[in-house]
Amino acid sequence: MSVKPDPALRDRCRRFLSGHGRRSTKQWLETVAASPHLALATDEYNAGPAITLLEDRLATLLGKPAALFFPKGVMAQQAALLVHAERTGRRIVALHPKSHIALDEEDTMDRLAGLLSRRIGSDHAPFGMAELEGVHEPLAAVTVELPLRRAGFIGTPWKDLQAVSDWCRRHGVPFHLDGARLWEVQPWLGRGLADIAGLADTIYVSFYKGLGGMGGAVLAGEREVIEAAKVWRSRYGGNFYTLFPFVLTALDGLDRHLPRMGEYHEHALRIAAALAEVPGVRVHPSIPHCNSFQIHLPVQPDQMIAAGNERAGETGEWLYGRAVATAVPGTSMVELVVGDATTGWTAAEVREATADLLARARNMPANPR
Repeated sequence: MSVKPDPALRDRCRRFLSGHGRRSTKQWLETVAASPHLALATDEYNAGPAITLLEDRLATLLGKPAALFFPKGVMAQQAALLVHAERTGRRIVALHPKSHIALDEEDTMDRLAGLLSRRIGSDHAPFGMAELEGVHEPLAAVTVELPLRRAGFIGTPWKDLQAVSDWCRRHGVPFHLDGARLWEVQPWLGRGLADIAGLADTIYVSFYKGLGGMGGAVLAGEREVIEAAKVWRSRYGGNFYTLFPFVLTALDGLDRHLPRMGEYHEHALRIAAALAEVPGVRVHPSIPHCNSFQIHLPVQPDQMIAAGNERAGETGEWLYGRAVATAVPGTSMVELVVGDATTGWTAAEVREATADLLARARNMPANPR
């Protein structure tokens, strides 16, 4: 049986490396109760002043005529693609084989939406014009995940994004951006949020990743598209009676974390450079494109997780937790997401803690493969 991160041990830790740290149930409730937006009336079935405020803020930030709140990003993206399919009369969606839609949604697009995926590009880099030019089927949409998490939080360079956008407009194909981590990659792109979103017909953004909310997402685009997406939100079960904790923490995340994205990215650059000094450790990409990146280590995942549990019990520090196998036998990969918790660590501290973790992992029994 494989070794797993110990959740009870994690909950006893006092210091966390990744993201914004871990909140207990009580802390989440305290966060909601302390929200400056608490006085807004509770929403009912996706209607209310807090949701309206959130949608208006996102439409303005993204430079789109309208925005629509969804409880889940999976719903938001399916709604967008279904509307594009209805309006074009086509069923094929071009996407990356390592994208969230392709890997993490249980084939929702194919099984529920009745759409067909046309996967383009290599596993380890975003696709570009060469791959698009090789598609000779009528497309309902082209979708780009920005950044591409599974490939190492790799961003698509601005000129390549422009080229994809131009190709779509020339060919009459809607362009959809999976911007779950748009906030995080914006400093690397060096363009305004509205400029980035302006390349696409629709864009989805998330509130629980870099913004630290309890959940929720927004789909933004032209008013006619957003109105049509409302029907699909209902069909996918998105008309919850109330979602005010999601909405309030999304608003708070915009206030608290969005202004700090540049700071998170700069700290990620410092940490990545420091980790590259640890013998046996490889950072991917070597210069992070956002606040997150992969760390590759010369030990098996079980060894990493066991060492992490051991170290957490001794120090009260929770580092990486989940480790996965890579294509190279005997190696593993962990992810680091730089957020509020991470800014409490210097780059040197992260380097030393990771070196200690790796030394412990090497002394753990290896699971035969």
